[in-house]
Amino acid sequence: MGYSRTYQGIIWTNHALERLAARKIPQEFAWKTFRFPDGSKQGKSGGSQEFVKKIENHTITLIAKQNEKNEWLILSAWIDPPYQGSIDMNDRYKKRESTLSWLFRTILGLFQKKQ
Repeated sequence: MGYSRTYQGIIWTNHALERLAARKIPQEFAWKTFRFPDGSKQGKSGGSQEFVKKIENHTITLIAKQNEKNEWLILSAWIDPPYQGSIDMNDRYKKRESTLSWLFRTILGLFQKKQ
């Protein structure tokens, strides 16, 4: 999947392109989210905007901001649920040790130390 620094007349930051690639989000989906959002609101950092769009079975969120020349910069993007094999899928669904398993291992370790 190829990503372009200036796609559809919009500037994409290195961070945004890295996030798209790591999250396996097609740049076209991110662009559609920006251009034809289902909703938008003020972002958390000064002057940024958050755009949201549902595409297929996914919700894409994109953060953008205008620079001093009034050009739009795409700052970041994510998708929920994440695509299989993406960094978010790997982080979210890592096999985690259950509390019961941890408790059992800890108690067993205490008994083994006393012997």
